[in-house]
Amino acid sequence: MTEDARVHDLVRWWARSAPAAPAVSSGGETLTYAELDELSDRLAGSLRARGVGPDDRVGIVMARSPRLVVAMLGVLKAGGAYVPVDVAYPAERRDFLLRDSAAATVLTDAERAGDLAAGTPGERDGGAAPDVLTYEEALAGEPAGESGPGAGPGNLAYIVYTSGSTGVPKGVMVQHADVVRLIGDPRLDVRPGEVVAQLAPFSFDASVFEIWSALCRGGRVALLDNPQQSAAGLGEQLREVEPDWMFLTSGLFQVLVDQDPQALSHVGTLITGGDVLSPQAVRASAAVTRRRTYAAYGPTETTVFASLHPVDPAAPEPERVPIGAPLHGMTLRVLDERLRPVPPGTVGELYVSGYGVARGYLDRPGITAERFLADPFAAGGARMYRTGDLARELPGGEFDFHGRVDRQVKIRGYRVELGEIEAVLNSHPLVSSGAAEVFDDGPDLKRLAAFVVPAEGAKVTTGDLYRYLGERLPAYMQPLGMIILADMPRDPNGKTDRRALPYPWKRRADLGLEEEYAEPRTPLERTMATVWTEVLGLDTIGVDDNFFQLGGDSLRSVMLLKRLQDQNVKVLADDLFDYQTIAELSAAVEAAGRAEGGPEEPAWPAGAVTGSATTTR
Repeated sequence: MTEDARVHDLVRWWARSAPAAPAVSSGGETLTYAELDELSDRLAGSLRARGVGPDDRVGIVMARSPRLVVAMLGVLKAGGAYVPVDVAYPAERRDFLLRDSAAATVLTDAERAGDLAAGTPGERDGGAAPDVLTYEEALAGEPAGESGPGAGPGNLAYIVYTSGSTGVPKGVMVQHADVVRLIGDPRLDVRPGEVVAQLAPFSFDASVFEIWSALCRGGRVALLDNPQQSAAGLGEQLREVEPDWMFLTSGLFQVLVDQDPQALSHVGTLITGGDVLSPQAVRASAAVTRRRTYAAYGPTETTVFASLHPVDPAAPEPERVPIGAPLHGMTLRVLDERLRPVPPGTVGELYVSGYGVARGYLDRPGITAERFLADPFAAGGARMYRTGDLARELPGGEFDFHGRVDRQVKIRGYRVELGEIEAVLNSHPLVSSGAAEVFDDGPDLKRLAAFVVPAEGAKVTTGDLYRYLGERLPAYMQPLGMIILADMPRDPNGKTDRRALPYPWKRRADLGLEEEYAEPRTPLERTMATVWTEVLGLDTIGVDDNFFQLGGDSLRSVMLLKRLQDQNVKVLADDLFDYQTIAELSAAVEAAGRAEGGPEEPAWPAGAVTGSATTTR
């Protein structure tokens, strides 16, 4: 594997070397390398005919399927950079990402084309709206072949958006060479014919590893089902697919270890990360996976992974799981505020340099200059990325994590800037001031809450605010508690005193719900109310209260459904999404005759699988 290769060069090599080998599979559908190559060539031809070339951005708004992988590869072959936009995003955020990326072309499914054509705004400079192209239309093009202005290793491969501290998401620009460096690390040695599970949302940078580590090395990308499903459902898929490689966010990893640890015995190499990991959980995983378990660390700005720690189940259990040693061609340094190395074992800010450091943030020169600095330890204009993470170097060259220097948090594997949530809150015309805070209730049980002071004379309800945020923020950034205050607590400098913000999930009355309290009326409703109060930690819960507006989230839903099943109340995996109140849920259970009998397998909804939170209706 040469460092001057482009991502699609490596895929094409395998298409010519092993054309009949399976490349992408989903359920009963499989694309061979030859089919993937031919389809993506045709799609690339359509894009080139529309003027797509090096560093041009192409938005992709498509449902999860093998043809989405075809679209991504076709964009790269055309010379462009793909911008993945989750189909579940609110329309306002979707349109912002397409507008901000200045995507001249948008690839989409036929059923979404009309909505995109009608709603997608023009470029930021007032230019024409992007050309909306369906997948079927794109395949009508002539194959691109090798002609045309192809991208080089230093050109962009993709742009993924992350939360922004100023309230505006920022696009991270990643080049072909960065991706090639990632998949070339000897610890990520996917071999021909091996299966890499694909579970992450395509707008999440973990998908870069899942897709290109397989296709650039002759492996197969296995798209796993990613709807609301039970722990047994995912375990069943792992037993059927038996992936050689798999990445799980820390929250989902913890759930699987708790609910079905033997499912991991069907995984070859498991990589997990995105937040602080439980030493007990990673040791349990390492004891059952077929090959190994890695704890991973890596901001989006360093191309998925910057370091890996191999977990040894026979080693003494550490106080905290290390984030590991840097990938090949990368360097991790712990520096003080004057960019001087601190002594080994001393906590400082972590900087990453070398291959894999992204080009910067799209059209954000100010924040790019703040975070991507000239590397004083290297020659030739090299740069290093200032992570904002606190860490220390351990004996032996590994590192461990010690928190943040700012207000960025990780929620179920997603990076969230609290300032972005606050910016949306404060844009509400009836809000005088708003604050967002995260509360840590234990491993993988962090919850976001919002605090709002209405404008003078205004009346705003929590329902209004939930709906307002739901139209502007992705699900994983939406608060699980909304508190309306008379005044925001202030410190002596007049800033919000975050330590004085009340813990939201003790008393139902503090949550400011629109619904009046409604008492349980039937034995089943009383059973459910008891379980809900135990799981959510509230003093009381009415039968018309919404689970997700009471502080419920993906992982707590796992606990809730398991405890209900222990009470012989059979709740299916997607029930809590369809019926989000006790009244609705109990009526559905009784109508289906599932209020008695043996317990079912524990379940979780989609948010736990993808690492995202859950939206309310």
